[in-house]
Amino acid sequence: MNEREYPMPQEETMQDSSVALIRVDRMYESLRYNDYSAQNGLGEIVDNSVEAGAANIHVKLTVDKVKRPEKKRVSEEITEIAVIDDGCGMPPDTLHRCLALGESIRETKNGKRGIGRFGVGMTLGSISLARRIEVYSRTRGDEPFLYTFIDLDDIQQRELLRIPAPIVRTPPAAYAALLKNTSGTIVILKKCDRIEGDQKEFSNYLGRTYRKFIERGLKITLNDTPVYLHDPLYMAGPTIFDVQKLQAEGILEPKATLLGEDRISLDIPDTDGEKADVVIRMSLLPKEWRTEAGDGGGPDARKRKIDQNEGVSILRADREVLYTHVPYITGQKGEARALDIDRWWGCEISFPPELDSYFQVRYIKRGAEPIVSLRDQIRDIIKGTVKTARTMIRQDRTAKKTADDTAAGAFGKAEEVMAKTEGSLPKSKKGKNLTESEDENKVDHLASAALGKEKDNPDKKAQKKAEIRDKPYSIEPVSYPKTILFEPVHLLKNTVIKLNVNHPFYKNVLEPLCGNLEEDGPEDSAVNQQRRDIKNAILLLLFAYAKAESMFDDHEDLFESLRNQWGTVLAAALNQYDREVQS
Repeated sequence: MNEREYPMPQEETMQDSSVALIRVDRMYESLRYNDYSAQNGLGEIVDNSVEAGAANIHVKLTVDKVKRPEKKRVSEEITEIAVIDDGCGMPPDTLHRCLALGESIRETKNGKRGIGRFGVGMTLGSISLARRIEVYSRTRGDEPFLYTFIDLDDIQQRELLRIPAPIVRTPPAAYAALLKNTSGTIVILKKCDRIEGDQKEFSNYLGRTYRKFIERGLKITLNDTPVYLHDPLYMAGPTIFDVQKLQAEGILEPKATLLGEDRISLDIPDTDGEKADVVIRMSLLPKEWRTEAGDGGGPDARKRKIDQNEGVSILRADREVLYTHVPYITGQKGEARALDIDRWWGCEISFPPELDSYFQVRYIKRGAEPIVSLRDQIRDIIKGTVKTARTMIRQDRTAKKTADDTAAGAFGKAEEVMAKTEGSLPKSKKGKNLTESEDENKVDHLASAALGKEKDNPDKKAQKKAEIRDKPYSIEPVSYPKTILFEPVHLLKNTVIKLNVNHPFYKNVLEPLCGNLEEDGPEDSAVNQQRRDIKNAILLLLFAYAKAESMFDDHEDLFESLRNQWGTVLAAALNQYDREVQS
C-alpha cells in the first residue's frame, strides 16, 4: 500500500485522538526527582512566608522512629515539617492556586516579582520532601482557617486530578496556637520520605539564606529555638556569639572590616534603557581570628563556621541563592584556584530579580552563575582586593608567629612540636618510678640551675617551676664543663634537656641560630625562616635522643658515659675545625 491508499483522518477523528498535555499522575512522581536538597525544599516554603510580610516564622520538625523496607534497622527520621507564619494570608480565590504549578500569587509593583519567579518553587520544594502537602490560611485573625491540599498517592491513583477548592477547617491545635488572633498561613508536609539532614543543618541554612531579613527584624524559630543569622562576611548581627558575649562580658563580638563596595550598572532586559545594579561587597575577618593557625580549623573558628567560609555568596532580592566557589572569579583571568587563606575574607554579590538573565537563575532558585562577560567584570573589580586581603592575612600571621616565638623563647617551637609528637610514640619507662617527693626535688634543682644568682627569689623560682611542669618537653640552658653537651632529665610527666651553653656546639652553632632573628629586617625573612628551621631540627634531634633513651629503664651509667664521650669528641672536633678555618 502506498501513501495514497492510507485514509485521510476526518476532523473529528483527529480531535478524538488528541493527547493531554501532561499525565498528572506520572508528572508529579517525576518532578519529585529535582535538584532540591532538603534545606532548599524548605527554603521555597519560607520564601512564601517572607513575601507574605511575616514578622515571625515558626518551623517545626517532627522526628519519629521509622523502619524502611530498604534498611535493616529502625532509624530516626523527620516525618513531618510545618511552616507557620503570621504574614498576610491567602484569600479563598488564591489559596488553592498556591499549589498549582506555574501560578504566581504575589507580584510587586509594576509586575516585578520578589523572591519568587517561576511559580513552581513551593510545590516542587514540598513534593521533593513529602507525599502530602496541606495548607491552612486566613487573612484576618477573627476569621476561620481555609484549607486545601494535594496528596501524591491520591494523584497516582487518579483520585485527585484537581486541587480542591478551599474549605473551612481547623489546623492542628499546636500550630494554630502560634497564630492566635492574627492572619497567617500554615504549610504542613506529611508523609515525608526523602529528607536528609538534621535540625542543626536546617538552622544553619535558614540563618545564612535569610540573614538580611533576620538582620532587619524577621524572627525565625526552629522547634522553638531562635535561628540566628550567619553572615559569610562576618559584618552583620546579632549572631548567637554576639548574644553570648554580651551576656558574659557586656560587649559584642568583633566584626569584619569592609574592604570595599562596588557596583556594576546593567541594562534591564526588555526595558527602554532602565538599569539596575549588581552590588559587590568584600570584607576581611577580624584580626584576632585570622592570625590563629589552622586556616579556620580551630574549635572557636569551627563554631563560627570559618572552616566552611569558602567561596562567594550570591544573593537575589536579599535572599541567598548560591554559596560556593565560583569558577574563575578570583585571581587572574583563567585562574580557578582558591587558597586556604581565602576563607578569611568574604565576598557577597547581590542583584535584583530584574537581572536574573545575567546570573542564569534556575527555576528552583538554587544556583546563580554570572554569565561570562559579567564574571570577567566581577573578577577585574575584586582581584586587587583579593590580593590585598591575602597579603594582609599573611603579614598578620607572620607577625603573630614571630610574637608567639618570642614569647615562647628560643626553644618554644621545638618544645611544642615534640609535645605533639609524644602522643604517637611509645610510653617512656624512665621517670615513672619516681615518687612525688623525688620529682619535686628534681624540678626544684632544675629551677635553681636555670635561675643562677636569682635562685633564692621565691616568686621567680615558683614561676620557673611552673614553666617546667607546664611543658611535656623543655630545654633549660645550664653552665657545665665544656665537654658536656646536654643531659636529659626524666620526670614523672616531663622530660627536660639541660643544654650546656659552654659547649663549642652551642656557642658556634646554636647560639647564632637562637638569637633574635627579627633584627635582620623583613627583607631577610626567608633567611630567618631557614635559620629557624635548622635550629628547630637540631633541637628536635636532641629531644629524639632523650626520648629514645627513655625507652630503657636501666643502663643509666652506660648512657651517661656515652653522652659524656660524645660531647668530648664533638668539642675536640669543633675546636680543630675552628683552628683550620682561622688559619
